Amino acid sequence: MSNPPLILIVERDQYAADLEEYFLRTEGYDVAIALDPVQARLQFRERSPAVVVIDLLISGGAGFRLCAEFAANETTQVLAVAAIDSADEAIHLGAAGFLRKPLEPLALVSSVRDVLGTSALTRQSTRTPLSR
Repeated sequence: MSNPPLILIVERDQYAADLEEYFLRTEGYDVAIALDPVQARLQFRERSPAVVVIDLLISGGAGFRLCAEFAANETTQVLAVAAIDSADEAIHLGAAGFLRKPLEPLALVSSVRDVLGTSALTRQSTRTPLSR
């Protein structure tokens, strides 16, 4: 059995990070948390996450720079999150998706599955239809 994908949460709010971690671990993902840009870069280099969920407003907007840096790595998908509508800018920087805070747990998990190519819609299209 292969290891579950690693999701790196880059978040300025410890409570929000803990909640995101809980919902992603419940779905079977391996999760790491970084609460500042230095930790984020270190974890990214050392652990090579499959997905980075990044708060664009971490450390006064450093998340925008991190989003661009991490998205440049072709083996990692970036999901940007923010309390302000920054979807266009996030996508322009290379993010695979954007979620508005406060995060809905189902939207978070679904978005992670989508960028990993493991959502129900993606799986369904690669299999033969189920008969009922």
